[in-house]
Amino acid sequence: MQSFGGTWTLLKLDIIGKYLAFYTNALKNQKFKLCYIDAFAGSGDIDVRGFGNIPGSALRAIDYPFDKYIFIENDNNYARKLSEAIKNKRFDKDISIIPGDCNELLETIYSVSWYKNRWRGVIFLDPYAMDLKWASLEAIAKTKAFDVWYLFPLSALNRVLQKRGNIPKKNKSKINDLLGTTEWEKEIYYESPQLALFGEQEIERISIDGIKKFVIQRLKMVFPAVSEKSLVLRNPLNRSPLFLLCFAISNDSKTAIKLSLKAADHILTHTELL
Repeated sequence: MQSFGGTWTLLKLDIIGKYLAFYTNALKNQKFKLCYIDAFAGSGDIDVRGFGNIPGSALRAIDYPFDKYIFIENDNNYARKLSEAIKNKRFDKDISIIPGDCNELLETIYSVSWYKNRWRGVIFLDPYAMDLKWASLEAIAKTKAFDVWYLFPLSALNRVLQKRGNIPKKNKSKINDLLGTTEWEKEIYYESPQLALFGEQEIERISIDGIKKFVIQRLKMVFPAVSEKSLVLRNPLNRSPLFLLCFAISNDSKTAIKLSLKAADHILTHTELL
């Protein structure tokens, strides 16, 4: 069992659950096969501080009528526990648990003809810190078959973005992989109109809201449609930003975009932040 999280954990699980309910109901009479992918599936159950043991995203997803479930987990111990949890619940469904690095596995996701073979689905990306590479998002977008919920690691990025831009080379490389560009410094930092004590130009960093807009714009460069209603999930104790819950659509069909975007926007704007 994994132990982490807080009220924001319950919030993200509630949002994903509402969307899976909408999605499977909306497509139940369509001639599509439905697939759910959880790229950081975890161990099955989560011990949430203050709330106790609850089922994680993978176990919750199995309650919805998808034709196939793919759970990716890099930690072999967690993968084993998830397998045991699924067996204990006796789910009689097509479930694959794949141990391994999700970035390596997702790199080839578009090699399967999902769209052509009438597969549609939802992918949930809830990475550990800054572990998800932008190349994985690009690969998902190429499938044209999946809606994507991405819990962007706002707090982890915020920690390595030094206020005045003095970022170690190692961290810069990590940010490059996360954001898929080396141009992020030009967008995130700017010259302050005020001069420092000895006359040199001060460098400032944009706000959290500015970073949110930048992430959404980056996603729009990859996906045909991205929700503008992405939620900043905060620590209820000190209101510090933890994550940015984003929604994107890889299908370029206007009908699919209208339907999915309307539902996601509704869920995001009618969610009570804790």
